[in-house]
Amino acid sequence: MMRPSRLSASYASLLLALNRLGYRADVREASVCGSRCVVIVSGAPTTRVLNDGSWERDDGMEGSDPTSLLGLYREERVEQAVRHLARHDLKGVACDILIAAGIPVGVILDAAEQGGGLAVSYRRLRGVPEDTVIHDWTARAKAAPALLEEIA
Repeated sequence: MMRPSRLSASYASLLLALNRLGYRADVREASVCGSRCVVIVSGAPTTRVLNDGSWERDDGMEGSDPTSLLGLYREERVEQAVRHLARHDLKGVACDILIAAGIPVGVILDAAEQGGGLAVSYRRLRGVPEDTVIHDWTARAKAAPALLEEIA
């Protein structure tokens, strides 16, 4: 078993912030083709961390350090929240609002407009499904991108 390197530990320090943004993430040691470790994030291309501390994603994005990688995921999450609202994707909007409120959402099972609110059934990262009604959801959805930018 490989011991974690300082380099992989510096990228592992991002995991909590990535989880707060609604991603499931992991860092794994991997000494292959000049990379020291890989950062695996749900729904995103694999990121390879190179020996010099820089990173490259399978989609061609690259950066110099863990902070720039977190910034990329934060930007992508904010853009996703804007798209959810523009497309009137109620499940996506519900997820954005809950994550911005600090609730670790694993999956949105159902979301529907109900009496001026947004009725949501969701499952946290662990546990049983929960139900809630998000009042004033359109205003909260418009505020979600700014709140997601502050998470870290």
